[in-house]
Amino acid sequence: MKAVLGRPAPPTPLTVPARPRAAPSRPRREALAAAVVVALAAVLRLAGLAHTPLDPFYDASVRSMGGSAHALLVGAFDPSSQLAIDKPPVDLWLQVASTRLLGFSPTALLLPAALGGTLAVAALYDLLRTLLGHRVALAGALVLAVLPVAVITSRSDTMDSVMAALLVAALAVAARGLRRARMVHIAVAGALVGLAFEVKLFEALIGLVPLAVMWWLGARATRRRRLAGLAAAGAACAAVGLAWLVALTVLVPAGQRPYAFGSTHGSAWEATFVYDGWDRLAGLHPPPVPRPTGPIRVRRAGTLASARRRTAQEHRASVLRSPAAPGPLRLLSGQAHLGARLGVVLVAAWAALLALGLLGARRRLDLDRTGRAGLAALAAWLALGTLLFSAQHGLRPRYLEAFDPAVAACLGAGVVLVAGVRAGRLRPSAPGARAALAAALLLAVLAAPTATTVAAIRGHVQDSGAPGGLPSARLARLTAYLRADQGTARYETASVAVAKAGPVIARDGRPVLMLTGTWGRPLVSTRRLAALVRAGEVRTALVGDSCTALSPNRWDGCSAPARWIRAHGVDVSAAAGQPHAGFVYALGPAAPARRAPARAASVTRHDRRRRHVAHRRHARRRHRRRALSRAAAGRRGRRSGSARSARSS
Repeated sequence: MKAVLGRPAPPTPLTVPARPRAAPSRPRREALAAAVVVALAAVLRLAGLAHTPLDPFYDASVRSMGGSAHALLVGAFDPSSQLAIDKPPVDLWLQVASTRLLGFSPTALLLPAALGGTLAVAALYDLLRTLLGHRVALAGALVLAVLPVAVITSRSDTMDSVMAALLVAALAVAARGLRRARMVHIAVAGALVGLAFEVKLFEALIGLVPLAVMWWLGARATRRRRLAGLAAAGAACAAVGLAWLVALTVLVPAGQRPYAFGSTHGSAWEATFVYDGWDRLAGLHPPPVPRPTGPIRVRRAGTLASARRRTAQEHRASVLRSPAAPGPLRLLSGQAHLGARLGVVLVAAWAALLALGLLGARRRLDLDRTGRAGLAALAAWLALGTLLFSAQHGLRPRYLEAFDPAVAACLGAGVVLVAGVRAGRLRPSAPGARAALAAALLLAVLAAPTATTVAAIRGHVQDSGAPGGLPSARLARLTAYLRADQGTARYETASVAVAKAGPVIARDGRPVLMLTGTWGRPLVSTRRLAALVRAGEVRTALVGDSCTALSPNRWDGCSAPARWIRAHGVDVSAAAGQPHAGFVYALGPAAPARRAPARAASVTRHDRRRRHVAHRRHARRRHRRRALSRAAAGRRGRRSGSARSARSS
């Protein structure tokens, strides 16, 4: 009818079918997969971090550097800035910042290393994606995320994980500038390697070799420009790497510089280039062991022969905890668990490289110049790390962080590229055949290392060591005694060994008089120590090591300050809650008087147990004596009764 009236009919509404949701684009899928791998790395490095044991040596320095700007600059070990650590304090600055934000706790101390290990995984993904594509990058990042030795080091109180993150970041930055041969990229990469040198010194210089190989083979420029890029990287590395040493020399007067631990003359340059440089390669050469001067005291029940056997057993146990002697199979040995934590993956990485070499010889790998240069750089990095750490004296598992990324990258690249060629030969039309075969091979190789990683996390394993570490209850009793006895003295205590002072400084943050340095070299003369004791500046001293044939550290135990303390002090170890004699000494004229009340006030759980057992023993004896006396009285009563009856009859 509306049409009849001349009005137009309204349009019929049309039902628009719902548009199907588009599948996520390939870049989004790649970013999501990379995020999952990085998140896995973060979980493995952060889970249960608060229960991991700490390293008192570096924690004491973190506590001291947080007290003043001078201590922060010079890397002081003690709050009075008398002694400095043996390395630049760049990594410890991160720990100082973390403890300022989160408080002085295990989580705050370990957080920079855990984050550094996580960032190393992300940087390795970016490096491999630039060189060899997304699949290789994902595989290499996954290997590094679950690699046991990398996870354990990232959960340890050490700076190796931060150094590894900087090395991988340097290579990633340089890789982004290969196609256009940008000089700024290679210069920034050199600066990052120099910053890694500031963190862990010569261990970081391993990254210069793959950096130079990748730039020389992959940069699309003339030979002169490539040489100029390497020169710029070397100059940037030297400028950044020596920045702290130069600033310490120029800005801090000689009289205000602390004595550098590890040096023979107190120089930070000597500690850097000799103690932490050449000596780490050729092996430490300590001075001759001092001759024992005191009698052997057997601490536990047993004879002198049993004490010698216990010392030999402890030495064998410490040897088993250290890596094997230098040799071609050292990284596969069971000592220090290197075979399970690295050796399996290292063998797989070399096998993958060998397979890639055979395929490359047959020209079946479709790689451009950047990819070939990246593979050559990774292979050089892996070879250098394997040779160096197989021959280095005094190896520690945490040092392996300098080439862990190369192990992961070579294994990931080898598995993905070899699987791609095999899948292409077998079933070229099957969708996803390459990815499925690569995933199967990678999971088969990583099954055992992943189980080792999970077990290490559950066991709170760390490889930073705990020199001088004490149980928490024993340390609490010791520091309580030292604080109560300090009074108006300047120093909380004096310490013969650096390791003995570390836990006390890390807990209390008070000045401690350091008496010796490396290998028992005196930092304070006995005349100076006597003057400080007479002035009331120091009232107690920590010794611990004896000067006998069974002492594990005779350099400190037989040093001049240790002998002076034993001759002029009074042993108050029991009063300070320590189970062994010779650990804590009271100094000064009032030392004998301070021993008795403190010992009477110190009642440990062992003392209470011993008193309880003695009380029960005495109670049983009294009960037995009373029973015997009652029985004897009964017998006497029966005999007297029978005698009376006999007389009456």
